[in-house]
Amino acid sequence: MEISEAPFHPVVKRLCAMKGMKSFYPPQEEAIRKGILDGKNVLMVTQTASGKTFLAELIAVNNVLSGRGKTVYLTPLKALAIEKYSDFIEYERIGIRTIATMGDYDSSEPMLERYDIIVATYEKMDSILRHRPSWLSRVSLVIIDEIHYLDDEKRGPVLESLIAKLKSMKSDAQILGLSATVGNPEEISSWLDAELVLSSWRPIPLKEGVYYRGKIKFSDGEEKKISEPFSSPVLDLINDVISDGGQAIVFVNSRRRAVSLAQTVAKRLKMNKSSEAEELSKLIIESSEVQSLNEVLSEMIKNRVSFHHAGLTVEQRRMIEEGFRKGAINVIVATPTLAAGVNLPARRVIIESSERYVAGEGNSPIKVLEYKQFAGRAGRPGYDEYGEAILIAGDPVEVREMFSQYINGKPESIYSKMGSSSAFRSHLLSYIATLEKLRLEDIRGFVKNTLYSRQMSQESAKKLLSDSLRFLKEKGFIEEEGKYYKATSYGKYVSDLYIDPLSAELVKEAFSKKKRATDFSIMHIIAATPDMPKLSLKKKEFAKIDAAFVELIPEILLGLEDRDVSYEDILSEVKTALFLYDWINEVPEQEICEKYDLGPGDVYSFIESAAWIAYAIYKLSDVLEQAKQYSKKLEALSYRVKYGIKEELYELVSIPEIGRVRARNLYSSGFRSIEDIRKASVNELMRVRGIGERLAYRIKEYALKHSD
Repeated sequence: MEISEAPFHPVVKRLCAMKGMKSFYPPQEEAIRKGILDGKNVLMVTQTASGKTFLAELIAVNNVLSGRGKTVYLTPLKALAIEKYSDFIEYERIGIRTIATMGDYDSSEPMLERYDIIVATYEKMDSILRHRPSWLSRVSLVIIDEIHYLDDEKRGPVLESLIAKLKSMKSDAQILGLSATVGNPEEISSWLDAELVLSSWRPIPLKEGVYYRGKIKFSDGEEKKISEPFSSPVLDLINDVISDGGQAIVFVNSRRRAVSLAQTVAKRLKMNKSSEAEELSKLIIESSEVQSLNEVLSEMIKNRVSFHHAGLTVEQRRMIEEGFRKGAINVIVATPTLAAGVNLPARRVIIESSERYVAGEGNSPIKVLEYKQFAGRAGRPGYDEYGEAILIAGDPVEVREMFSQYINGKPESIYSKMGSSSAFRSHLLSYIATLEKLRLEDIRGFVKNTLYSRQMSQESAKKLLSDSLRFLKEKGFIEEEGKYYKATSYGKYVSDLYIDPLSAELVKEAFSKKKRATDFSIMHIIAATPDMPKLSLKKKEFAKIDAAFVELIPEILLGLEDRDVSYEDILSEVKTALFLYDWINEVPEQEICEKYDLGPGDVYSFIESAAWIAYAIYKLSDVLEQAKQYSKKLEALSYRVKYGIKEELYELVSIPEIGRVRARNLYSSGFRSIEDIRKASVNELMRVRGIGERLAYRIKEYALKHSD
């Protein structure tokens, strides 16, 4: 289909012409023929780089230009939201206003009223729905990227509940779902009331194969001999593609392996030097507060190699990805996080191991869905004639198994994750609290709109609903008023704070004790909530954390007797609380990472969760009589958790670009307030460690505007 033939707004057609586009890819054409431009719901399950995301972009822009209303574009990850925002921001030149919104789950975000396209994470949009902003009525298109995340234990229930709410609250909005890997597309499209576009077409052919003893056997029968100068399958496969001017991404099964293999590649493969790599190496040396990590990365990048995993900061990962796109880096050794939707193709993708370690289970085969996500990274449009996805086998039997299970295999079916009582009660409360008064049949209607209800027996769904309503009623989150269910003020508060009702109950239980709440007590309450991820407890740490627990018992407000948890779970909570306690007492990030075996990216991820829970506990002190006496302390601790500071640094960390380290350096140098900075000269500020000339001018300017 020619672009000129499609019923797009004339401006969209001109934009396509400016990009040199004359016709649509086959999957794009099929989506248009199935009514994507007519407001029909559509599920596109098509290959990576097949144009589904770009078509969604055009549909979003067309929706706005045609006067139909606002577009909401949803992603599971912040990194993806930022990437999509940067794509949409280009349309500002034609008057389309785009905003990305993430975090801060206690707001209806009224400023979003002014924007045409809203890019958000699943969680952020779910929290916005709970506040029912007036602009929601003008949303006419919801695009759900990476819709296979319905199968994710953490984000799946959020997305499923969000879709179920949209069906109930905004049934006139068009839904467009996107994924490369859905094993049961017919079932998911039926649940969405959507037309299905299912295609294996790719603009660049994908060659999938298995490497064994110096040879790649491809699925089309072709065989390719690989020279073996290193006598190492993975090194020889990397060397082969680099020698031919290509790039490689290697997926491994652990962070430790990612680092060690990247170091080996950097040391043994002698790649041509690059001025771009040298420049990136200098920038990465200042990329986090963990200097040892910066130095390791910097040295590797000089050799045009890097590792990539969730322990790195968001900025470090962005720099590495951009370096790879620009050719400064030739090889990335990564954990599966890199395959999660970020647009980063390579000529050859190598899957070193088809097994993954699962705690408590040992090594287990990776999912076919995961393999397909890896393989989707292969092939750079505009650079490569084809992409290669290569598995590595250890024997002839494994060669056959890999072809059967992965290359010729079908991604696993997506199953609802709403069946856990924790997920269900949270989203049930949010639905009741959002719509204020509901009859039992209305609530059943919401449940009927879930994927869970479609996939599980009616008896299971009925019991889960009954048990959840009983819990919410007994604990005072909802009440019955004649034939109606409604949220209590406490229930509405908890729902708006975007926390598990059980977290609120634990906070209530903790503060009902006659014991005094210390800083550590509150760090442990945060760690004990089901909303807070826990640091894993290693066997060698057991005795040390056990001893700490015994010593800290007088400060712990939630013990074994209060909850149905194991002793090991309590110790894991204590370890997490100790980490948070170190953080708020300004233990250096390098020391925290070494002490708790974390990367800086892990630290920020844990702190992001803890900061929100700390804020929620502070807000709960408004409605929990037992916690009111600690309101000021809880407010202070919410700031301390957010910024990782002692109380005296509050004012300084409010200055843009001044974090915990620079704030402490300023304070130690005698600049203890914004007023002190206002009075100081730029030269005096530049003498403070970590404050360069440009930053000195910026914070001085800020102080002049904001001092009393």
